[in-house]
Amino acid sequence: MEEKEEIIVSPKIIFEVLRKNLVFIIITVLVFTLGSFFVTNFLVTKHYTSTISLYVETVDLQPDSQNSAIYSLNMQNYALKLVNTYIRMLDTNTFYTKLATELNDKYTPDELSKMISYKSDETTEVFDVSVVSESPTESKVIADTIAEVAPETISNLKSNAKLKVCDEAQLPTKPSSPSLSRNVIIAFAIGLLLALVVSFIRHFLDKKIKYDDEMTTILDIPVLAAIPSFDTYINQKGKNGGAKDNGK
Repeated sequence: MEEKEEIIVSPKIIFEVLRKNLVFIIITVLVFTLGSFFVTNFLVTKHYTSTISLYVETVDLQPDSQNSAIYSLNMQNYALKLVNTYIRMLDTNTFYTKLATELNDKYTPDELSKMISYKSDETTEVFDVSVVSESPTESKVIADTIAEVAPETISNLKSNAKLKVCDEAQLPTKPSSPSLSRNVIIAFAIGLLLALVVSFIRHFLDKKIKYDDEMTTILDIPVLAAIPSFDTYINQKGKNGGAKDNGK
């Protein structure tokens, strides 16, 4: 029964593998990093996000009214519960159809539903509506239109329901995706990992016997002598000869 070949990994072997494959590792990492930079900058479609913040408004009693503090607190809790309801009311085909009409049917309701997202932290009466498109201008235009259509849609669906814009949409100055820095870092890590894996696989699959000063046995057979590389010997002799000539 054949014995399995034991693979020994030591700091010296690791250092030697890294030293011998340093150029290969550097080139691989550069190819992946520069490739990711080029693809992200010139081939991947950029998207821009414009966001508005909407406030769920409730009616408070006058400050001099009895129990006004308790009533205000109840209204605030009520508004917090209404946030998810209002989001659900806006995330409907009815709202997207009306929004498409206001945008002169430039987009279909289904396209708008995929471009628009809602976010609530569930601790305030404010929630955000974000619009993602391939154009920064279009993102802002759609967000501004939402600011006009959303309050009216809510009031038509629910009596005494009110929405107010507390933060208007801004024109995006840079793409929200893809992230150049993130993609480059990921490509760098993948390139480095791949180069290391290939380097170590090549090393351990190389069945040639390697001799060094610390080797005492090969396959349990004592090493009595080693034949040096003739090319190395000739090169070394040439250097020594040149040194003697210079000494003259």
